Amino acid sequence: MKLTIKDVAEKAGVSKATISRYLNGRFEHMSDATKAHIAAVIAELNYTPSRQASSLKTHRSHLIGVVVADISNIYSTLLISGINKVTQQSMDQILINDAANDLKREEKALEMLLSMNVDGIIMQPLSAVAHHYDLIRDSQTPMVLVDRLTRPLAWPTVTADDYRSTTKLAQAIHKSHYRDILILINPIAQISTRQSRYQAFLDTFKNTATTVTLLETENDSVAPLATWLEAHPQTHPLVFAANGRLLMATLRWLHAKGLRIPQDIAISGYDDWDWAELVTPGISAVSQHPDVIGTTAAQLLAQQIAGEPVAVQRLEIPAEVRIRSSF
Repeated sequence: MKLTIKDVAEKAGVSKATISRYLNGRFEHMSDATKAHIAAVIAELNYTPSRQASSLKTHRSHLIGVVVADISNIYSTLLISGINKVTQQSMDQILINDAANDLKREEKALEMLLSMNVDGIIMQPLSAVAHHYDLIRDSQTPMVLVDRLTRPLAWPTVTADDYRSTTKLAQAIHKSHYRDILILINPIAQISTRQSRYQAFLDTFKNTATTVTLLETENDSVAPLATWLEAHPQTHPLVFAANGRLLMATLRWLHAKGLRIPQDIAISGYDDWDWAELVTPGISAVSQHPDVIGTTAAQLLAQQIAGEPVAVQRLEIPAEVRIRSSF
């Protein structure tokens, strides 16, 4: 005999409406103790709600679309992990899409998600222009953006505090009196996070004797750095790799060239994924928290899906600045 919500409610000693709100992730006015008790009863009874019946009753598909810029980036893995912590509670299924840093692929992914009648979308946008996502607005599908901003700000957006955390790192570097700062970064034109990290260095070293040089590169290539160093053989610069993959690629290249850190070249970066302290010497870096960003975004999306008002604003999740021995 298949169990019903009524059976679970009677076992838990609560109303059917309370069980329904729990299953749909609507935890407002529900204490942690009640949530824990219901979860324990559901586990004890091995209860699995009928997804079809739930969809017919609530007009929900229980599908959440997630579009990431590059699924091979560790950021994406941690982001999805954070989202999953929330969607598991509401019995929603995540549909993961990789835009592969391609605007056309991103557009096709969004069209596919809309055709599947997803309840909402969490996206790491490739474009900074909000108009590019009019199809989402026109469909009235709830959406939360992560990591990057659009102009104008049209959806709730959750990011790290890129400018503030990078400024804190740059200020620590400033005390070390380097004359040349090299910013190794992927193209910044459309990506707000990259612009913020670069701007933090420009502002920190404004009106100083230090020169900040922008070295834009594609993917994980360190070719612009190699070219600059060949043209300035007598300098002792500090390199800021603006994301974790570039930081790792730079360290590999320096090791292959036999260059010592910090004796020959100093280095720092954004995103250390907890491995930078294991390198000798430890690498100074900003450590953001994509899992917390994902959890926060999923909670905001759940509120929208439930019909609760969510402000269109940027929420910044504080990153940590870890100063080690690389400069």
